[in-house]
Amino acid sequence: MKYDPNVYGYVNGKPTYSRDEFIFTVRGFGHIENDADLLAFAEKVTSRWYNAGWHQTFATYYLSDYALSEPGRSLTVKEFNRLKELQQAAREAEKAADDAREWKLHQTIYWADNSVEEIWIDKNGATKSIMTVGPHGDAC
Repeated sequence: MKYDPNVYGYVNGKPTYSRDEFIFTVRGFGHIENDADLLAFAEKVTSRWYNAGWHQTFATYYLSDYALSEPGRSLTVKEFNRLKELQQAAREAEKAADDAREWKLHQTIYWADNSVEEIWIDKNGATKSIMTVGPHGDAC
């Protein structure tokens, strides 16, 4: 086999000459045209947004730019950038929904292990706790 410097990669012995062509050949179809198909495909290749032993939501899943991590490995650059835009919109929608709950600080607890926890209550009476300082020892 003669060396061809223009070949991007091989799929089942067939040369491909660009990243997009390589991705289309590997996944077996061309461009993803709409956002619903893009989200469905990305969810499929990430095993329902599975990362580090946990299933995440689309808004909390880390979309890595590393070449071998999914879903970026199976998407073109244009599709991956669109997925990042959709994730940013989902994060903003979640933040707006959380801000609409009107959380108010109810109590701050200083624990013996030097951790600090805040108790928040929303307008409907639901509570959440946030650990603002994790457990740690004294500096001395």
